[in-house]
Amino acid sequence: MSKKRRNRHKKEGQEPQFDFDEAKELTVGQAIRKNEEVEAGVLPEDSILDKYVKQHKDEIEADKFATRQYKKEELVETQSLDDLIQEMREAVEESEASSEEVPSSEDILPPLPLDDEEQGLDPLLLEDENPTEMTEEVEEEQNLSRLEQEDSEKKSKKGFILTVLALVSVIICVSAYYVYRQVNRSTKEIETSQSTTANQSDVDDFNTLYDAFYTDSNKTALKNSQFDKLSQLKTLLDKLEGSREHTLAKSKYDSLATQIKAIQDVNAQFEKPAIVDGVLDTNAKAKSDAKFTDIKTGNTELDKVLDKAISLGKSQQTSTSSSSSSQTSSSSSSQASSNTTSETSPSSSNATSNETRSSRSEVNMGLSSAGVAVQRSASRVAYNQSAIDDSNNSAWDFADGVLEQILATSRSRGYITGDQYILERVNIVNGNGYYNLYKPDGTYLFTLNCKTGYFVGNGAGHADDLDF
Repeated sequence: MSKKRRNRHKKEGQEPQFDFDEAKELTVGQAIRKNEEVEAGVLPEDSILDKYVKQHKDEIEADKFATRQYKKEELVETQSLDDLIQEMREAVEESEASSEEVPSSEDILPPLPLDDEEQGLDPLLLEDENPTEMTEEVEEEQNLSRLEQEDSEKKSKKGFILTVLALVSVIICVSAYYVYRQVNRSTKEIETSQSTTANQSDVDDFNTLYDAFYTDSNKTALKNSQFDKLSQLKTLLDKLEGSREHTLAKSKYDSLATQIKAIQDVNAQFEKPAIVDGVLDTNAKAKSDAKFTDIKTGNTELDKVLDKAISLGKSQQTSTSSSSSSQTSSSSSSQASSNTTSETSPSSSNATSNETRSSRSEVNMGLSSAGVAVQRSASRVAYNQSAIDDSNNSAWDFADGVLEQILATSRSRGYITGDQYILERVNIVNGNGYYNLYKPDGTYLFTLNCKTGYFVGNGAGHADDLDF
C-alpha cells in the first residue's frame, strides 16, 4: 500500500474535527457546509466523487438495497401471475407514498449543535461582517437549500418513474411468458391427441370382421348370416376411439349399418326373405299388409336389388286385386255360357270356331305390366305394334297344351312361381305369334312361339338363333 493511501486511511480512522481557527475565517453558510463535510469524514485530498459518496452514503446504501431487492424479485419465475402482479401493485403504492414525502429545507440542513467555543463564534462573525454580506449569505443558503430540495424532488420523481417503468416491463414480460406457456401446453395437448395411433391388432380385428359382412371384395352384396354380428363390430369400433383410424372405421360402420337396415326393412314385407346375400328371390310372396317405400343406401348395386324387390312386392299386390276381379267376372261368364249351351245346340263348324275363339280369349296372360319397368329392349324378337293391335288374328292362338307346358317348365326351373309372371304379345312372323315372358318385376326371361312351343332367351349357352 502506498504512503499516500496509508496516510489517508490513518486520517479516516481519526475522529473528524472542525478547526476553530479555520472556522473564524468562514461565513455562516460555509461553516455549516464545512461542518457537514467534517461529520461525513471528507478529507481535503478527497475528489469530488469521494466527497459526494461520503455525504450521500445513506441514499446510496438505500439504492443498493432497492436494486438487490428488485433483482431478487426478477428471479422468481415459478411465482403465479396473480401473486406477482399483487406484489408489483404494493411496490407501486410504496413508491407513490415515498414520492410524496419530499424533504424540507429543515430536513436537508438540520441545525447543528454548538459547543462552548462555537457559541462564541457567532457574535465574532456578526461583528466582522456587515449586514449586506449577511443578507447575501442568507440568500445563498436559501438558494442552495431550494436547489437541493428541487434536486431531491427530481431524483424522487425520476426514481418513481423508473420504478413504474420497470414494474410495467416486468408485468409485460411475465404476462407474455405466461401466455406462451399456456399456448405451448395447449398445442402439445392437441398434437398429442391427434397423433395417437390405435393398436394395430385392434385395427386388423375391425377390418377383418367388416370384410366378413360382404360376399365379394367389391363389397356390393351383404351376407344375411352376418347381420347379427353388427354389435360385435360396434365394440371393435369403440376400441379405436380417439385414434386417427377411428374416423375411417366410423364411416365404414355407419354405411354398413344403413345397408343392413334397408335389407331387413324390405325383407320384413315378405313372407320369407326376398333378398338373400345380395340376390333377389322372385319366389318370395309379399305379405297381405305389406307397405313398400323407396329406399336408398348409397350402395349402387344393393339399391338396384332393393328396387327390384319393392317392384316385385307392388306387382303382387296389384295382381292380387286383379285376380279377385277376374274371378268374379269369370264366374258370371261361365254361368251365362252354361245357360246359352243348354238353350241351343250349335253346328260342328260353329263349335270349332267358338272353341278357337274361346281358347284365345281365355289365355292366362299372367300379371299386368302396368307400372312395371318391363325389359322390352331385351326381346329376341322385335316388337311390332301393328301386329299387336291385330288382336283377332288367329296367329295369336296357342296350340293345345303349348302354354301350359312352357309355364310348367318355367316353374320347375325356378323362373316363375305360380301365376306370378307377365306375358306380352310381340310380333307375328310367318303366321306364328311370338310372346315374351317376364318375371313380375319386369325382368326378361325368353321369347316363345305360341304354335310350336319353341322358346329362347339371352342366357349364355342357349340357342343363338330363333326358329325362323
